[in-house]
Amino acid sequence: MPSRINHVVLLLLYTVRVGASTSHKIEHSTIQTQLSKDNQPTDITKTNTNCVGDDTNMAPRDLAQTALVPNKQENQQQQQQHDKFPFLKDLRVKYSHQPIFLQAVEEMALSLEPIFADENKGEFYKQAFVAMAEPERTISFRVPWMDDGGRQRFNRGWRVEFSSVLGPYKGGLRFHPTVNEGILKFLGFEQIFKNALTGLALGGAKGGSDFDPKGKSEGEVRRFCESFMTELFRYLHP
Repeated sequence: MPSRINHVVLLLLYTVRVGASTSHKIEHSTIQTQLSKDNQPTDITKTNTNCVGDDTNMAPRDLAQTALVPNKQENQQQQQQHDKFPFLKDLRVKYSHQPIFLQAVEEMALSLEPIFADENKGEFYKQAFVAMAEPERTISFRVPWMDDGGRQRFNRGWRVEFSSVLGPYKGGLRFHPTVNEGILKFLGFEQIFKNALTGLALGGAKGGSDFDPKGKSEGEVRRFCESFMTELFRYLHP
């Protein structure tokens, strides 16, 4: 397990392009096994519904009942986290409309708190973490498809690509009516660390659409998938 933790710290180092610098060697004594624990947002329920090429079993709850209507205790916890991680202030302001994504960032920051507290390199790790929380690329596109009645339908498609410093992006597709950019950013952000912890030289990414396969015929699902990939393929590269 320590070697996997080291791999994540290397990811932080490479993010700001100074991983090879001798002045930034990793102090193994500051690496805590706590990193691999509790790194999933709490506003998540487990499901296998409508996941394509996905290795996660998580799906966000209804935002109207959770992230958008926090209770008093949740407000206090959020305030404590804000006080603890002031370096995330700009992210909170910029992505205040994406509470699930921000929650994932905050909870990952909690897991990494021991290295942020390092006297010598804490500020460096904070800088790297903020850089990783910004997607390298976010692609949004229209997905037109024809239903069995001959009517033209439209959905939105996305592909969010995060840190590629360890290698090419890896992440599956999620088709579900609750999908939006913020949810895919949450999933793609966690995929960075998931790949690093398993020792894979891959970056994190996630794609998907607000298309609901439930209740659709095989022909409708096929036509949607063909349209989705016709739109997405032009943005994919080796």
